[in-house]
Amino acid sequence: MKFPFYVPFQKNSGPSEISQKQTAAEPSFAESRWFETVLNTLSEGVVIVDKNLRIWAVNRKAQELFEVDPPREDLSLLEGLRSTEVEALARQALRENRMIEQELQLYTGETPRYLRVRAAPLISGGEPHSIREGLALALTEYTRLHNLEQVRKDFAANVSHELRTPIQLVRGYAETLLDSSLEDYPQIRRGLGIILKNAQRMEQLTSDLLTLVSLEEGDDFSQAMKETSVYPLLQEALDAVEPSARQKQITFSLACPERLKAVLYGPFIVQGLINLLDNGIKYSYEQSKIGVFADIQDGELVIEVRDKGIGIPPNHLERIFERFYRVDPARSRSQGGSGLGLAIVRHIALVHRGSVEAESHAGEGSVFRIRLPCQKFS
Repeated sequence: MKFPFYVPFQKNSGPSEISQKQTAAEPSFAESRWFETVLNTLSEGVVIVDKNLRIWAVNRKAQELFEVDPPREDLSLLEGLRSTEVEALARQALRENRMIEQELQLYTGETPRYLRVRAAPLISGGEPHSIREGLALALTEYTRLHNLEQVRKDFAANVSHELRTPIQLVRGYAETLLDSSLEDYPQIRRGLGIILKNAQRMEQLTSDLLTLVSLEEGDDFSQAMKETSVYPLLQEALDAVEPSARQKQITFSLACPERLKAVLYGPFIVQGLINLLDNGIKYSYEQSKIGVFADIQDGELVIEVRDKGIGIPPNHLERIFERFYRVDPARSRSQGGSGLGLAIVRHIALVHRGSVEAESHAGEGSVFRIRLPCQKFS
């Protein structure tokens, strides 16, 4: 059959709304619908151009990828897709008369987009099965896969970096102890203390990694959600961190209606609060106070942890919930943190279909706020 060619398809347009550029023979209505259906059901973007790179047809996926405006006669590939990279690839395929596949990084917004583009020439032939000379372009966006792969690489690199130092210290002090005199009790005690501290650090990192992986796998915890009293959860978290707070003479204040209830998974809420409180204790001044507040606000359960610590500079606030992100890496590691605590809090909020936010001013303290919707989980 002879292929009909069209100017770019309109979104949600029917066959009767498609203007046609006729070839030597007028395509039938059935052929038009067949051609349109085939193109628009493809998961890839498809653009067909003539030898002068004027667009004959473009499917809906390509329109979505490049936000192609309503078409007009003689619309060029560059005008339609607004990409010099794609145009250059198309010209090369026509010039060399062969299929070319290339991965392109395009900047059509604030963040780069990654496309795999295949350009294949359309060769003219004899009647009645000839088509005009031109080019077919298939465009596949893999931005999400690229970003996921980058996250995986960063994650592996960060884990390796976090484990390298404690492993080296454990090995170094173990070798020192083996070579030292067993009568040097102060040296032995100091070495064993460092080995224990770094073993605990690796244990904490491993535990946090397992928790984070469980949360990120998207397991359905809805069946575990139930109506729970909030006050006992807050008190449980405070009791868990009380020993470390006592060392810095930090006191707590708790404000929460004792009858307050919400549909949630209690162990996760306790874990998230412990992470926030532990963070507050590490970065608060001695003899300061940390406040914990919970109540219903605008149809949401709001849980706040307020401290009067060193605070967080504004340029770091947007990234503090990322895995392994540290405002001050040297200080954070000396405090024994894994760099995953706030990331875990964020994922706990997401499991509850909520969110977490932070407010802070350097030297004035910080406020971490968990917002959970007041709704039942089906």
